[in-house]
Formats: sequence, structure tokens, C-alpha cells
Amino acid sequence: MDNRNEILFAVRDAKRNLGEAADFRVADALTILEGIAPFLNKEAIIGMKCKSCDNYAASTFPLSRDFWAVDESEYCHAKDASLKNLTASKLAGCPQYSSQASRDLIALGTAIMEEDLRPAFQERKLYDRSKFASYSVAFRLQSSPGKVCIELGHRTDDGFACSDIKLYIVRRLDPGFGAVASSKIAEATKGGPIIVVQSSLQTRRQLDIDYVLEWIAEKRKMDIVYL
Repeated sequence: MDNRNEILFAVRDAKRNLGEAADFRVADALTILEGIAPFLNKEAIIGMKCKSCDNYAASTFPLSRDFWAVDESEYCHAKDASLKNLTASKLAGCPQYSSQASRDLIALGTAIMEEDLRPAFQERKLYDRSKFASYSVAFRLQSSPGKVCIELGHRTDDGFACSDIKLYIVRRLDPGFGAVASSKIAEATKGGPIIVVQSSLQTRRQLDIDYVLEWIAEKRKMDIVYL
């Protein structure tokens, strides 16, 4: 079946099978869906729905705990299948869509950033080697299914300049961290979300932040992994 017209054909089949006996509300809904269907190709559905779903992953480990191999195709954790193997109608009609876990992670990341990090770093300076200058530490939070990232950096006239310190709040394995890191994370994620620290040892020492991060992890009852 032509992927672009898959949903359109399904809607037209439904209208034909229901015929004149269809409830007027069902008929109206099918008419609306028939008008939308030509724009709902598989890529559009993934972009609008799957990529904001808690179950979505940009890639996955093809075998359980096979950290050395990564399948780069997009993946659904709920269906335990690559999106390339699922039809557009199955994706569009998926009842397992959820974004609650992502909202919970964003709330947790925001609380850590505002309640723990910002007060702890209020008097600290971040040295920018490219500018030969020290700056007050600023923060930026970014989210994707399965994790949020708190970036440390400083404000410039052009916006936010990120340093090499990134704190990830992770609730499941992510192949993007690599094989060695994933094996560390796998051991820690058994009890819920964890903190993953990605930074050079030199920058961590410069800011003297390890004890702050350990304090946050203890306060929040979270495991911490250093990459």
C-alpha cells in the first residue's frame, strides 16, 4: 500500500462499509478525517505524535543489553518494535501514547535546576577558555523522551554559551551515551530516574562541583553516574 495514502484508503473503506446506516456523528468524523488523511503520511505522524511520546526512542539496542550494537532506526518501547515495521494507521491509532513521564522528568529537572543548582552556583564562576574570561554560571534545560538535560554555561549577547558540563536526568537506557556509559547506566536505572554527569574532570575540578552533585543525588534519592 502507498504509505502516503494508507490512512485515506482506510477511511474510505470504513465509509463504504458503514454506508447510509452510519450515525451522523460518525459520518461527520469520517468526513473530517478523510480531509485530513492525505496529509497524514507516516513521517508526519511520527513527527507530530511519536516523537513527543514517552515510548519513543531515536534508536535502540537491538538485543537486550547488547551495548555494542545500536539500531539507528526509530523505536517504540511500548510496542517493542522499530517504527519502520509499523504501519501509518497503527501509529496514528496507537492508544498507548503518553507524555506524562516526560512532564514528570521536566518537573524534576526544573526543580533540581532552580532549587538545588542555581543557589549552589550563585557565587561560582565558569571560565571560558575561548574568551579568557570568567562568567556567572547560567543554566538551560532541554527535554526529549526518556531524559532531560541541564546544560551549564553562561549568557552572552548572542544567547546561551554551553560549557562541557551536562547533567542528564535519565529514566531509561539511551544508546546515545555509548557502550561503556550504557553499561554503567543500566546498573543504576533499576530504582528510577538517575543523574548522569557528562563533563571533563578538569571542568568539574575547576568548579569544585562533585560534592554539590552528590548532595543533590542524596537529597533527591537518586543514583548518580559520571561519564
